[in-house]
Amino acid sequence: MRGMRFLRGPGAARALLVGLAAAALGTGGGAARAVAAKPSTIREEVLQPGGLRVTFAVPAAYDGTTPVPLVVALHFAGKVTPFFGKGFLTALVEPGLRDLGAVIAAPDCRGRGWTDPASETDVLAVVDEAMRTYRIDPARVLLTGYSMGAMGTWYLAARHQDRFSAALIVSGLPLARAAEIDWRIPLYIIHSRDDERLLLKPTADVARQLQARGDDVRLVVVNGLTHYQVSGFVPYLRAAVPWIERAWRR
Repeated sequence: MRGMRFLRGPGAARALLVGLAAAALGTGGGAARAVAAKPSTIREEVLQPGGLRVTFAVPAAYDGTTPVPLVVALHFAGKVTPFFGKGFLTALVEPGLRDLGAVIAAPDCRGRGWTDPASETDVLAVVDEAMRTYRIDPARVLLTGYSMGAMGTWYLAARHQDRFSAALIVSGLPLARAAEIDWRIPLYIIHSRDDERLLLKPTADVARQLQARGDDVRLVVVNGLTHYQVSGFVPYLRAAVPWIERAWRR
C-alpha cells in the first residue's frame, strides 16, 4: 500500500484512547494484561534455499520447552524493500497479539500480491520453517493480514484450512465468492467504518451471510480510523486475543 503511514497527531491520539477503552471493555481487562507483557525479540532471517526474507518475533517467555502458537502476518502493499514485513510486524501485529505468546512470522511478499502462486508457496514455506525452528503447536496457527495482506488471508486461509486453525482479517476486501466457501476454521474480521480505500459494506455483507448460515465469524466494526492509520488498530487486535484463544480450545 503506497503512502502507508502510522497513527500520529492529536486526532490520532484521541482515536487510540477510544480504541484502548473499547478493547478493555470488550476483553474484561485483556488490553491491560497485554500492555504488561514483555516485548518479543525481533529477528531478521533469510530462508535458504531461495532467499525469502522473514522477520520473526519470538515471545520473551519462549524457552523451547512448551509448544507455542504461530502467527503468520501478511503485510500491506507497497515497494517491498528488504524486511518490509518488519515494519508491519512491529507497528501492529506484535504489540496487538503479543499476549498470545506466539512466535510471529512476517515474510516479505515476492509475488504480485499475496494471492500470487509464488506468494502462496512462500507462506507455506514460512509455516514449515517455523515448525522446524521453534516448538509450535500445529493446532494453534493463525493467519492474519492488513489490506493486501487481509485479501491474502481470505485467499490462503480458505485454501489451506488444514494448515491454519483461525484467521484474523483486518481492513481487506473479501474474495468474490467468500460467502460460498465451506469455512471450517473461525474468522475474526476487523474493518473501519471510516475506511476510505476499502469500504466496509462488502466485508460486512460477507460476514453477515456467513454468520446467518452458522459459521464461526466475528465482525468488529471500528469507528474513527482511516485505512492508513495502521497502528491505530493495535487495541482491536488486543481485544481479539481472548476470542482467538477460545476458538483454539474448541
